[in-house]
Amino acid sequence: MLPTNIKNIILDLGGVIINLDIQQPFDAFKELFNENYSEIEATFTAINLFNNFEVGKVTAEEFILFFLNRHPNLTPKQVITIWNSMLLDIPKERIVLIRKLALKYNVFLLSNTNEIHLTHINKYLFDTYGITSINSLFKKAYFSHEVGYRKPDSEIFKLVLNENKLNPSATLFIDDSIEHIQSANQLGITTKHLVDESLNEFFNEY
Repeated sequence: MLPTNIKNIILDLGGVIINLDIQQPFDAFKELFNENYSEIEATFTAINLFNNFEVGKVTAEEFILFFLNRHPNLTPKQVITIWNSMLLDIPKERIVLIRKLALKYNVFLLSNTNEIHLTHINKYLFDTYGITSINSLFKKAYFSHEVGYRKPDSEIFKLVLNENKLNPSATLFIDDSIEHIQSANQLGITTKHLVDESLNEFFNEY
């Protein structure tokens, strides 16, 4: 078991629960736009497109239109397919583990994500495991595009702590990003930086 003082667990989604290939959609966009990609990349970087999408300042429709307006033959479905290509699989043993943890701990999800990805993940879970929503696996799930903050912003951690009256030192946060871990540490949250091991491998140690 984990240290006896731990009562709550906050899990990241991408790279912890769901496997990712973050580079895949950017490679696909680069191939699609060819010689125009550098200009498009400079534009979406300048307007902070992806971060703004993750905090709900850009809607799914606006995100899709950004790419449609820059390619004459592109369809919304193609943009969605390319964007979702970074999302791989969720191994069954991770779902089993989350359900086991939920019997002993208050287990929360805290994810930097967006409307398109969340729709895809919920469809994947239903098609693959018959799970209607990822929210159903947790006491509560927090998604950056719904709450208006994203990790490593301390406000998103404070939101989870305050809404659920969690003691930071009794709360374990697991993420694969060192920046997110450092931000949680500053609030007194117990952390695990998941590197070179899976979620199941980490808990197998206990």
